[in-house]
Amino acid sequence: MPNENQALVYFFAKSNFGDNQPDFIKIGRTITDLSKRQTTLQTGNEAKIWEIGVIPFDSADEASREEKRIQSQFGAFRAEGEWFIATPRILKFIKNYAVQHTDLFAEEDPPETEDLTETEDPPEMSFGRQLANARESAGMTQEDLASRVGCTRGHIALIEQNRGFPGKSLYKKLVELFGIEFLESPRETIYRNSLTVEMDDRLISENTGIDTFIKVIEEIGIERIKELNKKEAKIPLVADDEVPDKAQRKVETDTGIYYIFSGLAITRMKRILDDIVDRLNLDMKVFINQVKKR
Repeated sequence: MPNENQALVYFFAKSNFGDNQPDFIKIGRTITDLSKRQTTLQTGNEAKIWEIGVIPFDSADEASREEKRIQSQFGAFRAEGEWFIATPRILKFIKNYAVQHTDLFAEEDPPETEDLTETEDPPEMSFGRQLANARESAGMTQEDLASRVGCTRGHIALIEQNRGFPGKSLYKKLVELFGIEFLESPRETIYRNSLTVEMDDRLISENTGIDTFIKVIEEIGIERIKELNKKEAKIPLVADDEVPDKAQRKVETDTGIYYIFSGLAITRMKRILDDIVDRLNLDMKVFINQVKKR
């Protein structure tokens, strides 16, 4: 955990199903012990809440400005207050730019598929120690390194103390600066989730998860789904009209024009489709396939 009184923008995840897949992300800031903030949020909340990353800053003002900017960036996915739907865009942002404290982006037990290859053995030396050694060998202070790669000294300090792993963007800058031989790490393994649906003895799997999701809804029948009155982010999953500041996919059919909510993480898409299967008694199976990207 970061030190007390460190200015942070933090990202907490919440699962309404009690598993390790987030349904919502809280984007907030604090200058107190982050564990106390988490405890406060968890108190009286039945849903599991956990930390998935932080962005450290040298001042509370900097953290405040960045918090507002990030919340504005993902305003279309706001669920309530500082809680946002855990969309792929938000998770990608955290993966790229935050110091990460969990295995959310590289699961311990990924599902076995023909495309999944074995992960390399982790190095004996921690990533934080490797980074500190590379920095010291280059004659740089933590302030020097932070200036070179565009982050704060506190950001570098957290990583070197093994309190988190750099986001993908920062990792790339560090590798470019020091060379890959200094910074080999098993966390460079990135998993891509794809959605596949078995329906009527055939498989539906489009280029992206949301494309598959929309395709399946069309195959089932948009009007049938609409009659279920399902809601996401306080709007209908299938709406007749476009809702301002909400992520929706416009779909035209013979019966009319519809707007399907598209600000969904892939795990949420599966849960929605599974619920539709149960409610409509469909002969359909939904899978999330995890494939390792190099």
